[in-house]
Amino acid sequence: MARRHAVVQAFQFDPESDPDGEATDEEVATQRLRQDVSEWCRCEKCATMPTEAENICCLEIPQVTRRLREVEEQLTCMVDHPGLEPVCLNVYSLQNAGQIYKADYGPLRLRGIHHRYRYLSYRSFVSWCWGLLGRRIRVIIPACVVLRIRSVFPDEEGHYVGFKLPPV
Repeated sequence: MARRHAVVQAFQFDPESDPDGEATDEEVATQRLRQDVSEWCRCEKCATMPTEAENICCLEIPQVTRRLREVEEQLTCMVDHPGLEPVCLNVYSLQNAGQIYKADYGPLRLRGIHHRYRYLSYRSFVSWCWGLLGRRIRVIIPACVVLRIRSVFPDEEGHYVGFKLPPV
């Protein structure tokens, strides 16, 4: 009786890389550094940021688009929202936010007034759109909003930290 040998085909049991023809969120995010900003930004006011995670448009985030919809006029970008300036860019509002921060957590130990205002501006934006998140919960602010805040409160040397995951 002749013995038959099964032919093994390499990779025959491996799953397809994209069985439904759709990329995962992680794959999309990884692609964004290689893409032109016009391929992922829908508001037309974003720019490529240094990390994959930061390359996100305001129109992709439900908490931000909810704020956009509360305005009667049709807005195409969060930087055009009439509430952005008084909530996140007004120095008197930020000074008040700084006093609240100081009462809750102690003094802000950040170099320079613009660094302090940027930090408080980011916190104000997150609070305005997401509400209270908790101590170790962080969200990514859309690129267009980050750029707007940095234009109002620039770092003299152009050194920006960007998004960082919370410490474990």
